Amino acid sequence: MQRSMKNATPFSAMLSPLALAVALAPTGAFAQTGETETNGTENPYSIAEELVVIGQPVDSLLGSEELDRRQANDLDDIFSGVTSVLVGGSVGAAQKIYVRNLGEDTLNISVDGATQSGVTYHHTGRITIEPELLKQVHVQVGAGDATSGPGALGGAIKFETKDPADLLGGDNLGAILKTGYFSNSEGTKHSATVFGRLNNTFSALGSYVTSDQDNMEDANDNELTGTNSEQELGFVKLVGDFDGGHSVSLSHEKLAEEGNKLMRPEWGEGPNNPLRHLEFDRATSTVTYEWDKPDSDLVFIDTNVYLTDFEIYRPWDNYMSSVETTGFTLSNTSDAANHSIEYGTDYREDEVLAGEAGTPNPFVETSEVLGLFVQDNFQATDALLLTFGTRYDEFEAVDKEGNEFTEEGFSPNVGFSYDFTRRLTVSGGYAEALRGVETNDGFKLFGTTNDPDLKAERAKNFELGLDYEIGRFLFNAGVHETTIDDAIGNALPWSRHYENLGDLESEGYTMGFTYSGEQLFSKWSFLDTTAEIDGEPVTRYAYGYLGTSTGDTLNIDTSYQLTSTVDLGWIATIVQDLDNIYVESAGATIDKPGYDVHDIYAHWEPDAMDGLSLTLTVKNVLNEDYLDHGSVEDFTHLSGYDGVVGYPAPGRDVRLSLALRF
Repeated sequence: MQRSMKNATPFSAMLSPLALAVALAPTGAFAQTGETETNGTENPYSIAEELVVIGQPVDSLLGSEELDRRQANDLDDIFSGVTSVLVGGSVGAAQKIYVRNLGEDTLNISVDGATQSGVTYHHTGRITIEPELLKQVHVQVGAGDATSGPGALGGAIKFETKDPADLLGGDNLGAILKTGYFSNSEGTKHSATVFGRLNNTFSALGSYVTSDQDNMEDANDNELTGTNSEQELGFVKLVGDFDGGHSVSLSHEKLAEEGNKLMRPEWGEGPNNPLRHLEFDRATSTVTYEWDKPDSDLVFIDTNVYLTDFEIYRPWDNYMSSVETTGFTLSNTSDAANHSIEYGTDYREDEVLAGEAGTPNPFVETSEVLGLFVQDNFQATDALLLTFGTRYDEFEAVDKEGNEFTEEGFSPNVGFSYDFTRRLTVSGGYAEALRGVETNDGFKLFGTTNDPDLKAERAKNFELGLDYEIGRFLFNAGVHETTIDDAIGNALPWSRHYENLGDLESEGYTMGFTYSGEQLFSKWSFLDTTAEIDGEPVTRYAYGYLGTSTGDTLNIDTSYQLTSTVDLGWIATIVQDLDNIYVESAGATIDKPGYDVHDIYAHWEPDAMDGLSLTLTVKNVLNEDYLDHGSVEDFTHLSGYDGVVGYPAPGRDVRLSLALRF
C-alpha cells in the first residue's frame, strides 16, 4: 500500500399552464438522432438519443461540444439537464450519481469500457472524471440488455474519451490551448492538448489539465469550508488503424486531487466534521482491439482489457483506502437475416485494501464475476423490432473475515418496438439483472461485518413508452417500475453490518417534448419517480449509496444559434418540495424543500480569428439558495442528529473560458 410523503401542494402551482401542457422530455424507449443542420452546420448542442428497445432507453448521449459550452467542471455540470440523472453534493470529490433515485451502488459505471467499481470512502463519490477528456456520455436507464455488464441493477453510465481522429479532422497535427476562470471559487483551469498523425497507421493524443479552486460560497455569501481543491490530470492515447479492418487503441489516464476537505466531505461544516487534508488518485489504463472484417456481416470483434486503481489517503491519521479493478470484455456482432446478434464474455476482479498506510497486513476484500452474454435485435417486419437476450454470471467474493459468497444465474430480457404509423411508435420491455455480494467500503473495513447468509440482489425492470413525432416536434411519455429484491445495505441505524434490507422499488412516469429547428433546439422533460424499501421512502442519510428521494422534476434544455458564430443556451431545473418523509430509523419526519435553478451560456467563434472560441457561462444565475435532493438531508432539527446535513449548493458562478486551436 501507498501512503414519502409528498407535499400536498400540486406541482402545477409551480408551473405555467403552457409548461404543463407540454410537460416534458423524452425518456421513452426510442431515439432520435437529435442532430439538425443550421445553415449547413451541424447543431452541436442537441442531445442525441440511441434506438434502444427492451424498454431501457439510453436516456441521453451528451457530446463533448455541449459539455464545453456548459464549461462542465464536475459530475453535476456533466449531467445538468438530464432528467433521469441526479448528482448530489457540492464538493466534486464527494458527488454521487443517482438514476431515477437509485444510487451509484446499483449502477454499472465505466470509462472507455473500464468498470469503475468498488467503494473507497462512503462520504465521497465512486467516480471522478475530467469533462475536458470526454467525447460523449451514454446513460442507460434501468436494468438493461445483456451487453450492459454484470450487476447493472439500476442502469449503466458509459464515459467515452476522445480519440485523435475526433480532433484532427483533415489535419495531420494540431493543438488546443484553453484557460478558464470561475468567479465563485476565484478558481482557474488550464489545459493543453496535442494531437497528430504519426504516419498512415498511427495517431496519438496527449492532454494535461490543471485546476486550482478556492472555497466556494453559497447563495448567501457564506464560505463553504473544505470545497477547495487542486487537481491535475494527464491523459495519453495511441491509436493504430491497420489494413483488413483491424484497429488497436492504448490509453492511460491519471487524475490527482488534493485539498483541505471536511472529514465527511459531503456533510456541512460543524464541530463533529473538522477540516482535514485529503488526497485522491485515480489511474485507468485500457487496451482496445477491434476487427471489422471487410466484406463480412458476420465478424465485428470488439475487445478491451483494463486496469483501474482509485485511492484515497487521509494524512491526519495515515489511513488509506484503494480499489483496484482488472477486467476484460470480448464480443462479436453478426448480422444475418434481419438479426443483429452480439455475443461474448466479460470478466472483472475487484480488490479493496484499507488500513494504516504502509502496514504489512491491511484489510483485504476481493470479488470477481465471469459472465457470458448474447443479445439479439430482430427486425421482424418493417414496423416491428424485437429484442431478446440473456446474461449468465458467476459471482464470487471473500470478505475480510474469510467468509466466501458465491452466486450464479441468468439475467434475461425481452422487448419490442412497433411503429403503428410513420409518426407513432410504442415500445416496452422487461429485463432482469443479477448482482452477487461484492467488496465493501474501504473506510468501513476495520469494523465491517457481513451477514454470512447474504443473498444476491436481483433487479426486475419494466418499461412502456410512446413516441409521437410531428415535423420537428417529438412528444414522449413512459412509465417505469424497477424492483431490486434483497437489496444489500447497512443495518439501520449507523451500523457497519451488511445484510439484505428488503425490496428496493423505484417507479414513476416521464413526459417529454422536444423541438429541433434550424436555429432553435428545446427539450422539456418531466420526471415523477419514487424510491422505497419495503414501503419506507429511501433517504440518502439512512440508506447510503442505495438511493434517495426527490420531488417531481422538470428540466428545460434550450439552445439557439443566433448567428453563424454565436450560440446561446439556457438550462433550467425545477424541483418540487418533498415534505413529511418518515425516516423509520430516526422515528421522525424530515422535509426536502424544492428549488428552481437556471444556467445560461453564450459561445462565440469569431470569423476574424480562426480557431479562437470564447464561452461565457453563468451557473445558478438567479443565485438560488438550496440543498439538492441528492445530498444528505437536513436532520439537524432532530435530537442527536447535530451536524447531519449536506452542504448547500454554490451560489452564482460566472465562468469565462478562452480556447485557441492551432
